[in-house]
Amino acid sequence: MPDLFASLPSLEGAHPLLTGRRIALIGVSVLLRDDDAWYFEVQRPRRWARRPNGVLSIGIGGIGGGLQAGEDALTALRREVQEELGVDLTLEVPPHTVLLHQWRVAGYLEATSGLPEACPYIINLLPPQLGGSEMPDALAIVTFLGRPLGRPRRGDLFGLLTVTPEALSEFLDTPEWPLEAVQAHPGLSLDLASELPPGCVLRPILTARAFRVVMGREPKMGG
Repeated sequence: MPDLFASLPSLEGAHPLLTGRRIALIGVSVLLRDDDAWYFEVQRPRRWARRPNGVLSIGIGGIGGGLQAGEDALTALRREVQEELGVDLTLEVPPHTVLLHQWRVAGYLEATSGLPEACPYIINLLPPQLGGSEMPDALAIVTFLGRPLGRPRRGDLFGLLTVTPEALSEFLDTPEWPLEAVQAHPGLSLDLASELPPGCVLRPILTARAFRVVMGREPKMGG
């Protein structure tokens, strides 16, 4: 797995959670918006989960994915956006980088890169999945803010959820959305490779969940 500090060296030592630890970069993503909408991925069917009560849960995430061999974070991000939405993007400089740990805000980093375009919006630290001497101390997903250069269209995504700026606050306030509520909402729109099963729910995961935390929709550290 790629090393977080090899891709973004200025992060090393910027916070106690980023000091003296092996952190693997498992994904890069972007919270992508233009004047008309914010853009989120609808999870592929193989990742759907059925709850004990029988309800099918479908994840909503950011645009992005993993790094291929030899890629740095920005190269991987641009490739993923091109594959998933058919556009390039321009990155925005956030007011600070938010560090998340155990799904809570652990700190704010003021200067995380020598290049403004490479300044992440969110560093999300997650626990490693397995033990052993070769496992890192933590896993990281790095999220940027960006705008598409052109009109996004669903590429190799299973589904694309667009959220108007006016509906974003309501979207983030709601931990999960019944499919029928999404379909009835004038500010939410789905573009899907195939229909979703009736009665399923859509819930923010990974980057979209991290966005909820940063925007104060989930508890902060010590809350």
